Amino acid sequence: MNVFSIVLYSETRDRFYEAVTFAAAARARGSAVLIFLRGPALRAFVENQWAAAPDTAIEKGLNLLPAGPEDMLAEIRAMGKVQVYACSAWVRILKLDSPKTASRVDAVIGLNMFLTQSDGGSVLFV
Repeated sequence: MNVFSIVLYSETRDRFYEAVTFAAAARARGSAVLIFLRGPALRAFVENQWAAAPDTAIEKGLNLLPAGPEDMLAEIRAMGKVQVYACSAWVRILKLDSPKTASRVDAVIGLNMFLTQSDGGSVLFV
């Protein structure tokens, strides 16, 4: 099966929306999807506190959507073949609470494992 991977680093809600939109499109095309959370995005995801988009017009537009990126991600995860991973190095760097992190992601893995699971497929950095 084709694998589409997304590395999400940004903590802003508009970037989260973009990552989820690409994930949904890849899933609709039949690809398995891996989302690898690193840096500020990892903290935002675990704490469910995304920063506002830097452009207020974009943020207002996101608020008009029928479903936010959080709900969209939950829907595509429920379809199966969508994995959300936390970067093990960034969990340590950010000193994130392990049980809370584990409850929000499918697994905490290292970069090498993520690249192995990406299986040579496309990787998008957001």
